[in-house]
Amino acid sequence: MIALRWEHCTDDHKLVWIGEAYSRGELAATKTNEARFLKMTGRLTELLRSRRSPAAKSKNLVFPACEGGYIDDHNFRNRAWKAVLDALDIDYRKPYTMRHTFTSGALESGLSPATVASLTGHSIRTLYEHYAGNVNGLVDLPEL
Repeated sequence: MIALRWEHCTDDHKLVWIGEAYSRGELAATKTNEARFLKMTGRLTELLRSRRSPAAKSKNLVFPACEGGYIDDHNFRNRAWKAVLDALDIDYRKPYTMRHTFTSGALESGLSPATVASLTGHSIRTLYEHYAGNVNGLVDLPEL
């Protein structure tokens, strides 16, 4: 979401286009080189609405750094991410780990693998190879 601009959001803020990523000083296509639209939840729609000032231009970043421009992932990790984890008494983990957490949680909540793959931009094969192991822990042996 570091590269998200207002022009990537529909006027009602209910859809967001994900087609660019910013990392280590470079703007590029997404990891899979496939753009997609994400339908926002009601809470996320309201968050986007509340962040957009009347003066915001379409090219402005939705989540700019304090001084403007793109958020630096090192600064984010050191200044915000670690502080939030500490405040919540959660052991440190890299921010990228949240991608795995979301994917596993979505599968565990009952979303279909095809839906989760669409949301995350994975292929279904990648989803199964890297995320869809035994997400529920110890499995009961079925009566056959």
